[in-house]
Amino acid sequence: MALFRKKASPEQPGDESTTEARVIKGPSCVYWVIAIALAAAIIAGLVLTMKKVEADQVGLRVVKLGLGIWDEGTGHAKPLPPGWHPLLPWFHEFAVYQKNIQTFEMTSKSGGIRKPDYHSLEIRTSDGYKVNVDLTIFYNVLESRAGLVRSFYRDDQEIKEKGIQAVAPGIIQSKLSELAYAQDFYNSELRMEKSQDAVLALNKIFFSQGLEIRDIMIRDFEFPQEYEAAILSKVLAEQLKRVQESLARAAESEAVWKKTIAEADAAATVERTRGQAEARKTESEGERAKTEMVAEGDKAKLLAEGRGKGRLAQALSGPGGKVYVGLEYTKVLEGLELLILPAGKNGINPLDAEQMLRSLETK
Repeated sequence: MALFRKKASPEQPGDESTTEARVIKGPSCVYWVIAIALAAAIIAGLVLTMKKVEADQVGLRVVKLGLGIWDEGTGHAKPLPPGWHPLLPWFHEFAVYQKNIQTFEMTSKSGGIRKPDYHSLEIRTSDGYKVNVDLTIFYNVLESRAGLVRSFYRDDQEIKEKGIQAVAPGIIQSKLSELAYAQDFYNSELRMEKSQDAVLALNKIFFSQGLEIRDIMIRDFEFPQEYEAAILSKVLAEQLKRVQESLARAAESEAVWKKTIAEADAAATVERTRGQAEARKTESEGERAKTEMVAEGDKAKLLAEGRGKGRLAQALSGPGGKVYVGLEYTKVLEGLELLILPAGKNGINPLDAEQMLRSLETK
């Protein structure tokens, strides 16, 4: 930015024809204004290119033009968490998929809450019967492998049309056709077995594309009317036969457990009888041992008393014994204030036990 004005020459003060162009520089703040405006434009552009990933979605920011700074291609794209994410125009590409469980409905029935994605399957069993099968396929995008999904499908609708619809019907039809008989469709275990075989076969294809088949639910199946009655009667006959066989096995089992209970009761009775006999035997042996112990105790007591008396008699036979007897005799005379005894040759010494006994002898 420059301003121009005329200025008179000092050498020729009176000459108006001579002019000089002088450039006057603008203020430096102009450049700041330009820089701020440019930054605001860039920020506004980024805001306008922001993309949101919902909580039930998985997003991808694929680098189309890396300039040697970023890795290009869907193989390097990393899943974006829920929230807002900036994108650079011409450099980035944005893709988003539902990561929760999705359904693919295969039915020829209209109305209701199920919206058909494909018509019901016509299955021909090994015995030649035709059956129309309504089913639902449950699948989801693997969040950690979402970059692989972008290599094959741009959005969820393409997953249904170019993925599930193009591949699943043929594989499911092939697996269900392995049922040997039409009535096998009434057997839930066989139906589930073939459905799981179809799930495994589909996952071998879709796992490499970042998808997972979670389950296949057979909701309904119909035979042509001309076959329905014959098939139902055959199925009922088979079911009645299985019921009768089950009842027979139940009767056999009942006889077995009744026999087992009877044998157990008999064995218990024998054990109780043996136990009572052992108890009586133990009790009698205990009483006998008790009697023997009491007898031994009485015997020991009598022997001790006999020995004691013998030792006492032996002790009393000596001189000390005579004095002891005399002292015991004086205890009898306790309380007497005066005792007159004869003296001399025929006198009595109350402390001489032998003399006392001789004086008391009857002549």
